[in-house]
Amino acid sequence: MQRTAYRLAALGLAAALAFAGCGGASPGGSAPGGSAPAHSTTALSTPGTALSNSASPDSAAAQPGWSGHGEVTPGSVYHGEIDILTPEAPGTVVYAGEGVTIDASNANEGYIMVRCEGVSVRIKVRVTHEGEEYLYNLNNQGRYEVLPLQMGSGSYEVKVFKQVEGSKYTPLYTAAVEAEMSDENRVFYYPSQYVWYTNEADAVQLSYDLCNGLTDPEEKVSTIYDYLVWYMEYDYDKAEQIQNGTLTGYIPDLSEVLAAGKGICFDYSGLLAAMLRAQDIPVRLVMGYLSPDGIYHAWNQVYLDDEWVWMDATLGPRDSHTEKDYAQDRMY
Repeated sequence: MQRTAYRLAALGLAAALAFAGCGGASPGGSAPGGSAPAHSTTALSTPGTALSNSASPDSAAAQPGWSGHGEVTPGSVYHGEIDILTPEAPGTVVYAGEGVTIDASNANEGYIMVRCEGVSVRIKVRVTHEGEEYLYNLNNQGRYEVLPLQMGSGSYEVKVFKQVEGSKYTPLYTAAVEAEMSDENRVFYYPSQYVWYTNEADAVQLSYDLCNGLTDPEEKVSTIYDYLVWYMEYDYDKAEQIQNGTLTGYIPDLSEVLAAGKGICFDYSGLLAAMLRAQDIPVRLVMGYLSPDGIYHAWNQVYLDDEWVWMDATLGPRDSHTEKDYAQDRMY
């Protein structure tokens, strides 16, 4: 096995362009500019860690939207069965070695499950398809994590790295995974590492509460979107913590975000994705640049009537940006 050490590209405050604070955006207008995570095939970089650099929203209380009966406690309205698509690792197609297990039994559904045992240092997984790649952090406690195959059908290389020291990593295990998907949107129905939830999650229960009695997908989408715009507030403190490097490698805990009622753009888009996927509506969590200031931001695309519809719950319906101002970098 090749033992070459790789150096991780620097993120956050060490990026080539200095980050600007996101708290100075004027309502309905543009926010200060900044930079995005490194996106290179020659260096390993974790996407999403610069999302404090997203535009700040109008005050949620000032925006139109949810027109129901105020705040809903998760689980207080709907008391029936909750049945969401749940990732599984049945062991029918498995690649294993060096403590790594890659369960690709459901690659045709658009995801794999990866775990690593017996390694105490940091672990990363790089998923590559036709020259495009995504990098993920992996826990070192032997728990499976769900990684999406969002780049479509075909051959994937899944490469697991372990830390040598600092930002240097060495390859630990590599597998070639084949995915032949009859529906390449299927991946966006499932929970995965960046949009993680279970049957018991508050976000899932709330989605069932808000959609109780609704059958039309478009009505479900507008109801959940309106509620989040009304309920959530932008978390400037969290944005500052990410910007100054005191909070790194951030991935939303959606239950904590929902309980707090505030978050950054990553939190908003994660909640919207989870709540709509729980209603069997495919949703992408998208990261990229927001013009005109080159801000790195997170938003959603929702599949309705056979097309992907752009939605940004962070900025809300009163913001002046339009879809043409959004340039996609990656999606989950």
